[in-house]
Amino acid sequence: LHNTTAFLLILCVVFALTSSINSQPAAYATHICLDQSNETANTDYKSNLSVWLESLSSKASQNYSFYNESSNIGIYGLYLCRGDVSNETCQICLSYATQDITTRCASNKSAIIWYYKCMLRYSNVNFIGVASWSPAIIGQNTANQPDFYSLTLLDSLTKRVNVAEKLYDTDNLTVILSEQSVISYGLVQCTRDIDGGLCVQCLNGLKDLAKNCCQAKIGWRILALSCNLRYKNQRFTDQPPATLLQPPPPPQSVPPAQSDTSQVIPLRKRRSIHLTKSNMHARDDDDSGEMHYFDLSTILTATNNFSDLNKLGEGGFGPVYKGKLIDGKEIAVKRLSMKSKQGLEEFKNEVILIIKLQHKSLVRLLGCCSEGHEQILVYEYMANTSFDAFLFDPKKCKELD
Repeated sequence: LHNTTAFLLILCVVFALTSSINSQPAAYATHICLDQSNETANTDYKSNLSVWLESLSSKASQNYSFYNESSNIGIYGLYLCRGDVSNETCQICLSYATQDITTRCASNKSAIIWYYKCMLRYSNVNFIGVASWSPAIIGQNTANQPDFYSLTLLDSLTKRVNVAEKLYDTDNLTVILSEQSVISYGLVQCTRDIDGGLCVQCLNGLKDLAKNCCQAKIGWRILALSCNLRYKNQRFTDQPPATLLQPPPPPQSVPPAQSDTSQVIPLRKRRSIHLTKSNMHARDDDDSGEMHYFDLSTILTATNNFSDLNKLGEGGFGPVYKGKLIDGKEIAVKRLSMKSKQGLEEFKNEVILIIKLQHKSLVRLLGCCSEGHEQILVYEYMANTSFDAFLFDPKKCKELD
């Protein structure tokens, strides 16, 4: 199935995202029988398929975590074990998969089956080397989380997976929510018949799906033919991540040696802000509010891609849009003028100044975004507030300090 297919088939299923399932070497996830119209009337194909599946099991016993083959009997296939599992677990998982797939897709010449720790695919059409992220299967936990950083974590993994040894990477991310450290975990993986560039394309396709379905869930995964990704607020891998991503910084002091890349400014009312080159995070201890660094994708979703229907008005600093986050919170988004030549450091300094001068009578600044050419301020939206309140000019507010 090629990416040019006119329709994207998305089968939504709810997975049992439990640690007990994770601990099993051969826990079934889901499957797809791809060509139900092509029944295998002749016994030759079934016989050849049986022989081919047995050969795959022998490859797994030789400690191969991935294997693909274009046979001379008209069968093309591969298997892939999750990058963190042991050789023994890989063998057990594949053994179950080879038996299970012929039962679930008995009359199909093309099929794919996923277990939690391995996957198996075969077809009578050569797909080796072709990146396919359709059809895709989405599984998600039903519980929401009010602050989500899943795509931040998965974006970082995607950027570096193309140089990973197994086109596989996993990591964790720590954020500070309500003065508590919250750790979340992510995983990305591609079948190794495709190269690193195609792997990144495949994963980006799945992340686009995630923006509309599940990025605000505490746990979710998307499975496709050539790649998969997963996010959860609990560890689900067999091994700890090899390296740690830099988390959004907590509100605490930073040694002077790091002052060239980050700064901590103590503000009145026990407020502090910690800005780094890529992250911004602040907390006001008086009202338990938080200021966040928002991803541009989050802003675009909230404002319907800066739709004119969401536009509240426009001032000298740029237009202001009404938006709604996935958790239902309404926001006012000030998109700073593209004519500005302001750099990232100047933008950060302006954000710090706004926070310092922010008065209780003004609309509260929730966060900001600086991505590409976009520089954005995100305010709390109050329905009965004049539009002028969102056209905050720090120079005019010093009298309120």
